[in-house]
Amino acid sequence: MTATRLVLVGGGEHARVVAEAARAAGAPFDLLGFVDPQPCEETSKRLGLPRLGDDRALAACGDAMAVLGVGTTGAGGVREAVVERVGPRVRGWATVVHGRAWVSPTADLGPGAVVMAGAVIQTGARVGEHCVINSGAVVEHDVVVEDFAHVAPGATIGGGARIGRGAFVGLGAAVRDHVRIGARAFVAMGAVVVGDVAANARVMGVPAAATGDRLT
Repeated sequence: MTATRLVLVGGGEHARVVAEAARAAGAPFDLLGFVDPQPCEETSKRLGLPRLGDDRALAACGDAMAVLGVGTTGAGGVREAVVERVGPRVRGWATVVHGRAWVSPTADLGPGAVVMAGAVIQTGARVGEHCVINSGAVVEHDVVVEDFAHVAPGATIGGGARIGRGAFVGLGAAVRDHVRIGARAFVAMGAVVVGDVAANARVMGVPAAATGDRLT
């Protein structure tokens, strides 16, 4: 099987995890390097991965696919803005699944989605474009994770729940089955969500309750 040529967009901490997921993926990737405005010397040193330049270097990557290596620690439009900016310069967006993740053959993953080591995605789940299902996260049956949402390490999403576009579910959080998390909502680390969460809301605690802050 011919390996897919791949370029990483971003070179920071999250990018290093994405790079190793690509190297450990079931589908073969030939990871060419990364683009980033910053030198990101630790990434080059630790992974032996060359910095190809800033975003403009993507134009010289020919038939290579791209994957987003820009992470977030909360909800927001940073990753969306990067995709909008560099999208015209790439051939397309690769879906990366670590070889130690479990993805049901009846689940669906969108372009640019990344599934990290130890994650589980069950039957009928739909994961949108540029989502992150991080290390050890569980996305149960028939869950919908909309574009650009991030399910952090160790979080669990119960069956039939829906995670809105650009939402963030924090480390070790639990979302009850059939609950809806609104677009760009923020679920704090360790929160237990037992009811719907409005768009742009912040919730935390056990059971999770709104903090009164709203994201913009």
